Amino acid sequence: GGIRALVQESAPLSPGDFIGRWMSLLTPALDGTPRDDGETLQDFITRVEKAAVKRSIENLMTFPCINILAERGKLHLHGAYFGVARGSLAVLDQDSGEFVAVDGQA
Repeated sequence: GGIRALVQESAPLSPGDFIGRWMSLLTPALDGTPRDDGETLQDFITRVEKAAVKRSIENLMTFPCINILAERGKLHLHGAYFGVARGSLAVLDQDSGEFVAVDGQA
């Protein structure tokens, strides 16, 4: 719902509430994900949601304690996307940057 509100510039994304502050961290994901011609709103939102997962990992890596542990191989960050409506789960392939369905289907 937060990503949908961000995409549609809906209330209540006030900068003072938790969701508003969280969504403000994800604004670069939205800015870097333009809507394609003919793309449905739901497909666009899904792409932004996946971009937000990638952005969240990038943001976590800015914390020195996380970055140090990750560089030492003591911490591994994984991104995942759960499509609630379809009950689908995809994990982020770190090498390709693409989400791969857990059942092996794209």
